[in-house]
Amino acid sequence: MPKSVRRLASGALMLALAAGTAFTGSTAVQAQGQNNTAAPGSWQSSINLQNTAGTAATVQIDFVNASGQVVKTYSPSGPVPANGSLEVFVPNQVADLAAGQYSAVVNSDQPVKATINLASTNSTSGPWTAFGYEGIGAAQSGTSLYFPGLYKNYYNFSSEMVVQNAGTAETTLRAKFFSRDGAQIGDEVTLGTLAPNASKTFPTSALAQLPTGPQGVFGAIVTSTQPAVGIANIWRTAPTNGTASYNAFTGGSANLFAPALYNNYYGFASALTLQAVGGAAAGTITYSNGVTQPFTLAANAAQEFFQPGNAQLPSGNTNGVFSAKVTTTSGNVVGIVSASVPNGARGDFASYNMATQAANNINIPNVFDDYYGYFSAVTVQNTSGTAASVTIRYATGQSRSFNVPANGTVNINHVPGGNAGDVLPNRTATAATVSSTVPLTAVVQHNTDPKVAGYNANKRPSDFLLALTGSPQ
Repeated sequence: MPKSVRRLASGALMLALAAGTAFTGSTAVQAQGQNNTAAPGSWQSSINLQNTAGTAATVQIDFVNASGQVVKTYSPSGPVPANGSLEVFVPNQVADLAAGQYSAVVNSDQPVKATINLASTNSTSGPWTAFGYEGIGAAQSGTSLYFPGLYKNYYNFSSEMVVQNAGTAETTLRAKFFSRDGAQIGDEVTLGTLAPNASKTFPTSALAQLPTGPQGVFGAIVTSTQPAVGIANIWRTAPTNGTASYNAFTGGSANLFAPALYNNYYGFASALTLQAVGGAAAGTITYSNGVTQPFTLAANAAQEFFQPGNAQLPSGNTNGVFSAKVTTTSGNVVGIVSASVPNGARGDFASYNMATQAANNINIPNVFDDYYGYFSAVTVQNTSGTAASVTIRYATGQSRSFNVPANGTVNINHVPGGNAGDVLPNRTATAATVSSTVPLTAVVQHNTDPKVAGYNANKRPSDFLLALTGSPQ
């Protein structure tokens, strides 16, 4: 039975992954590739693949337009090695693909994971921003998509939904929007139709019924007559420009994990957003230092929890990065985490999905070590009550191990001077798997730093930060 991973992005700023037909007996990964799209900036994308099998994978990438037509097929010069990785930088490697926004379908004869990185940082003029998102498996598609955090000119934040038809026939999309107390905003909206594999962007600014300004924060449920996948793209215009993205959810969970939260950690702060799904929900956020925070949510309601606003949480460059678990006593929730430098000194801004599942092996399709101005930090969460050794193994053959306390984290930096003993050569782009005898979750974040070759001080303040959630084996 073919498996598939889908990956979406949005509008003029973004790109999306689409569903499609695999090789016989193969695995299909949906991703989207953007090629020199304009406004605001010249957006470019890379599709990053991780072969999780012990056999080399033959892959093919179909680029799909808004009508569902395959306009370009890209075949790499050779297979993706067993347990190896492949980075496809769309503008350079996919010849004759016209500038624009596309869905993409990655067909493979072996199981693969995917992430998409998008950036306008190569533009000659600002704004310079970047974001990323994970590939979405066929089993993760659904006829209901949940978006816990959407904005319409909300303290300089705006957003859009990107929805892709993962089915085999045309689909009709409808949406309901909810205020932070769970009340529905206006009537259900018919968004329109989508051909198979096609995606479409729905900016909140185009929906007149939605409030704007200080009231312009809400959640949404999008329903589809065919299986669908989606992402939300968020951007801010002040105090600096920034972009972020997260995957739409197809259902809630009684357990969520946040591997990376921040309280004045080298200037970073974080906010954890929960939304009740399918009815009211109540439960507890338990931080890795043992502090607990109860919550109660009405049906469809969402609530933000700001880590700098909690005086019981550690802070500063030494202790200000930590993790959390969310457990409900009733109902189900979905959750995202947003991280930024709020004082405007830098533009860093990103969001990631809270994991619903911990596992002994977590895949990270894309890790940078001093690579074209980027480095990566892999934050691994030990979700158990037992201290354990965690090993990160790279597709390039190297490995490292760390002792992680019970309910603790390790932040593995791939920047010159970060984590003594960094085993990756400079200018490396690869994939990794983190493993342990205890269940783990992980987030990888890409950013820039003055220590990294390719860093450009003239593009600060700007947003080079991307955050992506690792996936279980």
